[in-house]
Amino acid sequence: MNIFKTRQKGFTLVELLVAVGIIGLLAAIITINIQSVRQKSRCAKRRADIVSVQVPLEAYYDAQIPKAYPNTSGEWWGINVPYGSHGVTGSDGWIPNLAPTYIKRLPSDPNDDGNTRTYLYKSDASNYKVLSYYPNTDGCTLGDSKDTLYDPLRPTYAWMVCSGEPACSTW
Repeated sequence: MNIFKTRQKGFTLVELLVAVGIIGLLAAIITINIQSVRQKSRCAKRRADIVSVQVPLEAYYDAQIPKAYPNTSGEWWGINVPYGSHGVTGSDGWIPNLAPTYIKRLPSDPNDDGNTRTYLYKSDASNYKVLSYYPNTDGCTLGDSKDTLYDPLRPTYAWMVCSGEPACSTW
């Protein structure tokens, strides 16, 4: 009779559960990190998008006689229903007549919710203002007056680019 017990090969149930628990914990950490990276990516895209329309707007202005920006008659235009359900190109684009002549296609918010998160444009032909409206709902940092996209009228819920006064301080 053998006094030494031979151990069977394989895993015990406890070892298997510990391994599954560790894998689950690592998967949760990776998922959280991926969500954070996606948020930062959307924030960076919003900033780049509203800056990217400045050059086409200036090209449009220079091509007009007399000089004028695409006009919305002082109304805010956007893709979402509250702002007129405008498109991304043509005379009904959220910046009218800018695309496809001066920019291939107008950008749209990477996380457009159909109501609040959107890009907005307002112009009286002499000045314009472009907003990235409510990016803070995706964790974007707003409200720093040193930021080049700081909107003094909406410091906690919008970034902006504009042509100058009065668009920057009163719209």
